Amino acid sequence: MKKFEIELKWASVYTAISIAWVYLEKYLGYHDEHVSSQAIFSFWLMVPQILVYVLAIREKRERYYKGEITWQKAFISGVVLSAVIGGLSPASVYTMVELVTPEFFSNIVEVRAAQGIPREGLEQIYNLNSYISQAIFNNLGSGVFFSAIIALVLKNKKP
Repeated sequence: MKKFEIELKWASVYTAISIAWVYLEKYLGYHDEHVSSQAIFSFWLMVPQILVYVLAIREKRERYYKGEITWQKAFISGVVLSAVIGGLSPASVYTMVELVTPEFFSNIVEVRAAQGIPREGLEQIYNLNSYISQAIFNNLGSGVFFSAIIALVLKNKKP
């Protein structure tokens, strides 16, 4: 467990940031009156998310590997971080949907349906199970991608 202590810490930070972001979206009206622009605003969440990956891999390099890390070890650390984040995703999505903004799905379905998109398709996309699946796979996919690039930047030892 000690081996992955850093990844667990930063996955918790990532999840907390994601939940805080949902509160910010709701506060700014992106879950009701500006729901049609919510996806665009959510895109900016990537900035702090990428920063979490940078800080996590850097901490792994400095604290666990004593200041030297290969690309492979940095990448593996990022992949482990992604897996933990993916595992925490259902809890953060559930928190969003059930506690922070239970009306989000109905609001976005109404707005998109008014734009002429068939309601049946919208209801298949905008529901708890779909959002949980999307969160898991998006966090895994983007996390592996971020990890590969960040590992290139932070590596400082040849294999």
